[in-house]
Amino acid sequence: MKILSTLACATLAVAAGSASAVPTFTTGGTVLAGEGLVTSVAGATTINFNNGLLPGNYTGSVFTSNHPGYAAQPPNDLTAFYSVGVTNGQITPGVATFGGGLSYFGFYMGSPDTYNSVVFTMGDQSTVTLTGSQIATLGSISANGDQSVGLYVNAWAGAGKKFTSIAFHSTGQDAFESDNHAFIAAVPEPETYAMLLAGLGLLGFMLRRKQS
Repeated sequence: MKILSTLACATLAVAAGSASAVPTFTTGGTVLAGEGLVTSVAGATTINFNNGLLPGNYTGSVFTSNHPGYAAQPPNDLTAFYSVGVTNGQITPGVATFGGGLSYFGFYMGSPDTYNSVVFTMGDQSTVTLTGSQIATLGSISANGDQSVGLYVNAWAGAGKKFTSIAFHSTGQDAFESDNHAFIAAVPEPETYAMLLAGLGLLGFMLRRKQS
């Protein structure tokens, strides 16, 4: 069974629809008993789906048990997991939406295949697609759907950039399974702080005027 450890094996920068947005991608996570791999990035919040429920900002499905014929748990993951793919003959992506934006997003995926892909929507509405083949290259593995293979994928939006949604796609008859999604919220841009300070200043002025 092949599990990647904490060492990031490679780094990939993928050009977006807008030349200003160039996120970077690496592989590497921390082994956690019963969970497979989790993020190694300090300060990240993890969504592990262990309660069997789909978060309100997600579309897709959560499976509480292994279904090797169409939705297999990532290797060494004995918990509930997230899955998207073909449903009732329709190819249905799963989307995670983060209104405030993210500077980092990571996920543990199993059985990478060429028909898997992840589409990152940036704050400027441009998109970046990470294909199953690119993910496999990052992990120095083959994109052949081997259910004994899993890897942790890390995505960084880049300085001054953010991800606002992440869409998981599977165009094959099998699913795209993942777990232990992790994220770090984007730091508000300087102009956001400026607007907040201006609003607070205006509020303070109005209160002083009312008191006088």
